[in-house]
Amino acid sequence: MCARRREEHLIERMIHLMNILEENGLEVEEILESGWPEGRIPAEVERSFQETCEVLRFIEEIPGGFLIYHADGDEKIIYANQGLLRIVQCKTMQEFRKFTGNSFRGIVCPEDLDVVEESIKKQIARNRYNLDYVEYRIRRMDGTIHWVEDYGHYIRGEAMGDFFYVFIGDSSDERNQQQMGQKRLLAEALEKANLSVKAKNTFLSNISHEMRTPLNAIFGFTSLAKLEIHDADKVMEYLDRVETASHQLLDMITKVLDISSLANAAGPAEVECDLCQTVQESYQFLEPQAKEKSIAFTLDLSGIRHRVIYADREKLHQLVLNLANNALTYTQPGGRVSITLLEKEELPNSYVVYNIVVKDNGIGISEEFLGRIFEPFCRERDSTLSGVHGIGLGLTIARNIVDMLHGSITVSSTVDEGSTFTVAFTFRAQPLTDVAFGEGALADKSMSILLVEDNEINREIETELLERMGFSVETAENGQIAVRKMECASPGDYDLVIMDLQMPVMDGWQASEAIRRLKDPTLAHIPIVALSADIRPDSREKAMKSGIDACLSKPMDLALLLETIEKMIEK
Repeated sequence: MCARRREEHLIERMIHLMNILEENGLEVEEILESGWPEGRIPAEVERSFQETCEVLRFIEEIPGGFLIYHADGDEKIIYANQGLLRIVQCKTMQEFRKFTGNSFRGIVCPEDLDVVEESIKKQIARNRYNLDYVEYRIRRMDGTIHWVEDYGHYIRGEAMGDFFYVFIGDSSDERNQQQMGQKRLLAEALEKANLSVKAKNTFLSNISHEMRTPLNAIFGFTSLAKLEIHDADKVMEYLDRVETASHQLLDMITKVLDISSLANAAGPAEVECDLCQTVQESYQFLEPQAKEKSIAFTLDLSGIRHRVIYADREKLHQLVLNLANNALTYTQPGGRVSITLLEKEELPNSYVVYNIVVKDNGIGISEEFLGRIFEPFCRERDSTLSGVHGIGLGLTIARNIVDMLHGSITVSSTVDEGSTFTVAFTFRAQPLTDVAFGEGALADKSMSILLVEDNEINREIETELLERMGFSVETAENGQIAVRKMECASPGDYDLVIMDLQMPVMDGWQASEAIRRLKDPTLAHIPIVALSADIRPDSREKAMKSGIDACLSKPMDLALLLETIEKMIEK
């Protein structure tokens, strides 16, 4: 007998037993606990009684619900196990039948009936060999609504008629958690939307007020200058005031544009730059502003050893400008502002931890306001109270830049004593080793290198580093271009190939194999050094099989590269 037929046969036997119990006014619990009354089993169930009872005992103990009901208009219940009674909160089968009207429809909440019935129709029509799945709500004895999962199957019985058997699982806890999660997300989204509206309204209020002040000054002093056109000293005084107001207005517009551009900016660039020079340029830009306010403005770069790093130079410059400008803005004439650049720790693979510290003895920030200091358009005191013009975007821009560069920023402050902003970054730095040609195989030798690298920034950095070492460098964007260059080359055109491994069009392994197959033996035996971020043992083994002579990891270690090249030339 096939599995499907055995399944139907077993369910039919259970239904047959349920019908006999109903005719005799008995329930399943009674015969499972006490056996058949007076020890007499009807002849029609005697042969299969024990086997069917064992199946029923198992079904009574399973943790979920199990239900059998007729697949007709009334959907009369034939059998429900103890698990389903617990879900519905009924103590006995009689109570369950009474509560549900002895119908499957009496279990389902009226609002979900159409969905459930439609699922049943589809299962009958299309899913003869699969369990039907539907999720719906049920009513319980205490009046509460509960979510359940329903896995059912339709059987057409020759003798017993058509019926469904259904496994029902309690999903309320999961549903409640899901709904709570959705409510929490909705609440958070609503809160963010409200904050956004509040920030926008604050911005419009601030920008209107703050921009009117310099505009009034520009219009007012321009009018006065016209009236005093014959008094050169007065006109120059008024023009100076117009210039100051214009700078204020320009600063506001620049910050609005900066925050907008940062919101839409791509990821940070990574190019070689001098960290000390970048910070010094920001300092020099703000020096006139400090002198105008008679503020002692100092810069300390003495704690830096690794000056040359790979980072987004423009964003670093913008960051220092905003932090230092904020300090100068909120420091009174005669005060002090300092910028200190520190090198905190050297990490493996040429990475270094840096701190940028901007300190002032200005008006300070209250403890209550520190938690909101980086919010857009947020100022602790407006220009009327503080005497300082601004729209509250400088520190927001600084925080956004720090986040983009994967750094961190902290602030400590005391009212009327000043503030200290500390930014921590980790950048890849150029090694301090003074790499130069020694007395070995590279001494006094000008070498030509074919650099194969698909990443434009890496190609630019590596080319500049190699050329500074005295090499002549030609580049190729992928392995296919490199092979073509080698095919067209003459012996002596290139002394070495530096090959990236993972590239589009043709990777480094394939390109190396193609070079080793060149007809000219001199070109075919050119030294090839792999330079790749993929330095796993299997990648190295694959590289050696491809004809690559040595494998070095990125970022480029110039000392190790030169040592490797010298060894190849000596061979």
